[in-house]
Amino acid sequence: MKKTTWVWFTLMRLAAFAIPLIIMLWLGMIPWLAATLSAIIGLCVSYIFFSKTRNELSAALYEKRAAKNIPSDKDAEAEDAEVEAGLAEESKGKA
Repeated sequence: MKKTTWVWFTLMRLAAFAIPLIIMLWLGMIPWLAATLSAIIGLCVSYIFFSKTRNELSAALYEKRAAKNIPSDKDAEAEDAEVEAGLAEESKGKA
């Protein structure tokens, strides 16, 4: 995963929240209402316009996590090999 993708997405999300917040506070809106509306606006802007970056980041995080969590179950592999060997012996006897 590129660190630049992560940083770029974070900065875009922060700007999508901060710019409306600054404008609303400058216009004299109640601070808690300005923060709430800015959060909603930032969420909508991020969802609509940043989907490509969000999907790239999500895929990279998924691949990194999936590569880390590959279990090596030697017991299950041994059982599978034993079952396959038993099936192979049965099919030889019937032929």
